[in-house]
Amino acid sequence: MPYRGYRVKRLRERRQARLQRWQLVALSVLAAVVSAAAVAGAYFVARSLTHRDKQPRASGYVALLTFGANRPGGQASAGIVVLDKARGSYDVFTVPRSLLLEGSAGEYVMAGDVMTSSSLRTDLERLIQTPIAHDLRFAYSALGELAGGPVTVALPRAATLKVDGTWRTYRGTFRASPGELGTLLGALGKSGADEDTVLTAVLAAVFHSGALRPAEERSAAVQALLADLSGVRRTAASETLAGLLAKRVQVTRLPSVGVVNEGQFAYRPDKARVMAEITRLTPGYASRYTVYVRNGTGEVGIGQLVLKRLAILDVNLPSPSNADTFDYKRTQIVAGSQALEVAEDIRAILGRGVVLSGDELPATSVVVIIGADLKTKDLQ
Repeated sequence: MPYRGYRVKRLRERRQARLQRWQLVALSVLAAVVSAAAVAGAYFVARSLTHRDKQPRASGYVALLTFGANRPGGQASAGIVVLDKARGSYDVFTVPRSLLLEGSAGEYVMAGDVMTSSSLRTDLERLIQTPIAHDLRFAYSALGELAGGPVTVALPRAATLKVDGTWRTYRGTFRASPGELGTLLGALGKSGADEDTVLTAVLAAVFHSGALRPAEERSAAVQALLADLSGVRRTAASETLAGLLAKRVQVTRLPSVGVVNEGQFAYRPDKARVMAEITRLTPGYASRYTVYVRNGTGEVGIGQLVLKRLAILDVNLPSPSNADTFDYKRTQIVAGSQALEVAEDIRAILGRGVVLSGDELPATSVVVIIGADLKTKDLQ
């Protein structure tokens, strides 16, 4: 019996030893897993924090393009070029010489008076509320180089210019040789509207004509204009000019309204349209406020119409989506704690809706739920 008791005891001890060994193995494996998880977690946390601190890479830029800045006895011409690489698009907005800008002290400045100075860039930045990355300047002869030959200029209205000391009226469609392009743009117009009409039509004709040239010719023309440039400026000029010739671009006047004051014509910037048509197009645009549009009626397309109306505001506008139901009778404008003023502006723009407090929303957010009181005809 003692011997049997001894054997049972030994078997029990062996089982316990075996169990302890398995437990040690399991604990070792678990410790390794936990250690690896901790390392991985630390890596991803650190990575997210460092990435959060990094500025996003720009998807494009805004450039100021000036022609004829060094021409003696002539007038320079300028335009803003907005490059958005994400959309693969270029937008060109001409800067009328008769455009009224605000100077650094709040005074009015005529763009033509500062067309060849660095202050034009800063005054335009103040207007479009975004930095102009590059100030690119070329002689008027560059237009002929880009076009590669005579161009067809199509005027939407008659324009009268003083060319070689004689007043001439241009109408409809006409051909202009490379040498005439600078003469047309540098000429004095009967009014600021005449000058900008010709500027817009000539730039559109030049870029369109250049886009029709073989790729090798376009590249050679661009490279020929970069001889005096270097570094970042050369790269930006190359990319900008090549892009403007890659496909047909839309050339329009910087959003503005022509007015006559004391017998003098001038263009006053339309700041709401500048926001909607330029500032919002600039790469990396971001506002402090975000407005979410929700369709609470089920009417197809009404969300996009509301978005288009609100584009004049300095706010982020994500794509519209549907509300929880389509039974909203009245438009609701729900504002975060710091966005009440934005909500009131939205109410004024839409002409409909009730402003409500949204304590559950982020402080700088607004949610617009479209109700049955807002019709498509009200937004067109």
